[in-house]
Amino acid sequence: MSILIFQQEIEETVKKKIKLRINDNRSTMLSVKWEPDCTRVSMHRMFLEAPKNIMDALACHIQTENSNLCPSVKAYIEEKLTAFDYSSKLNENRLHTQGQVYDLQALYNEINTKYFAGEVRLKITWYGKVHRRKKAQVTFGLYQEATKLVKIHRMMDSTFFPEYFVEFVIYHEMLHHVCRSYYDEKGNHRVHTDEFKKKEQEFEHFELANLWMNKNYNNFFMM
Repeated sequence: MSILIFQQEIEETVKKKIKLRINDNRSTMLSVKWEPDCTRVSMHRMFLEAPKNIMDALACHIQTENSNLCPSVKAYIEEKLTAFDYSSKLNENRLHTQGQVYDLQALYNEINTKYFAGEVRLKITWYGKVHRRKKAQVTFGLYQEATKLVKIHRMMDSTFFPEYFVEFVIYHEMLHHVCRSYYDEKGNHRVHTDEFKKKEQEFEHFELANLWMNKNYNNFFMM
């Protein structure tokens, strides 16, 4: 569907003009700003091929100021995200795997062979700063589905973190690729599913890694 026709159909449903921007954003799939003079909508190209029930729900969200996005639209986004692959757009020259203490690529390869029969195809890199002193939520690792990229926080490139714990974080992020998240019927985003939790416990040092984290959590900001 052309963008012009797409916009016309939405405007006919919501009974007002909108300023529409179609993008290929890899993080924010839908953004609606209700302003006094107009409603600004930025959405991913995936919505151009959305079925009627999703379009109706989307139009309802745009029409109702400060409304919450309904579960069906969230589920549609989640389903479409699994089909996107932007990994070819990664600038691999900006990926860094060799740290001062740990070689992420070597650890990733070992985990992939041991737990996934070498069949997982992801990239991995360090991110962030070595020293993190602000007491905020600690994010050891991230997984970006669209780019098929695992990111491990650089503060873990330290002898303070035992190798089995770094391996556990890598394994955990790889599981996000293997065990897909979903939105349930209430619109709740289920990231750590029952399948995810079951497989997480298959990690050889699962209990040891959790014991170490619980014991050392308050020391992360003192390194």
